Amino acid sequence: MLYSHLHFLLPLLSFSPIVASAPSLSPRVCGTVLSPSNFYQIYEEPQFINQTSGLGPFYPSGEFSFATLQEANNVNERDLIASFKNVPCPPQGRGPYELEFNFIPDSRYRASGNTRIDVFAINGDLPRFTYPDGSVSEIPTWATTNEQTGSLIGTFTLPTGAAAQSPAVIPINSFVCKPTINLRFSITNDSPAAGSVNYFSGPTAGLRIRYG
Repeated sequence: MLYSHLHFLLPLLSFSPIVASAPSLSPRVCGTVLSPSNFYQIYEEPQFINQTSGLGPFYPSGEFSFATLQEANNVNERDLIASFKNVPCPPQGRGPYELEFNFIPDSRYRASGNTRIDVFAINGDLPRFTYPDGSVSEIPTWATTNEQTGSLIGTFTLPTGAAAQSPAVIPINSFVCKPTINLRFSITNDSPAAGSVNYFSGPTAGLRIRYG
């Protein structure tokens, strides 16, 4: 899968270029953290290209499954869509606003092969579907989200082996606040190696925005 033909789209957020390939040596511990509102899985496989799966929250923990994978030679990818809603922009909140992954060792964590993850901005709101009863749900799919995928805003690596036994705050990027922030996470295509990660992300661990 190639994203280069999508990069002409204006990104949803104003990000500064940064690549986070290693844990922060001096993670910032002050400020307030905000967890994602929703996680979705989208599928490159032709039979699932118009489908989506919710990845939480699971009750009673309130956790989500931060899961993405691709098979060898960059095929049959399953990307993750994360949506942050009601982000408290100024004057309700104050910057800087930073996207980060708070990795806390967890026996449920699974990772193999390539665990480098690209993060792309998604332009606009996620696609919605209106049911006959009038209720509305977000239904991002591979087909519809490709049209909205914008610039690469960061790359980070989730730890494996002995490194997965130590906590680390992994910075991804800083940004100008928007009330809704939608992001796409994909195993990097810079190697033909297969890769997969599955981490339980929740109120105290995993993907988050830190501000203030």
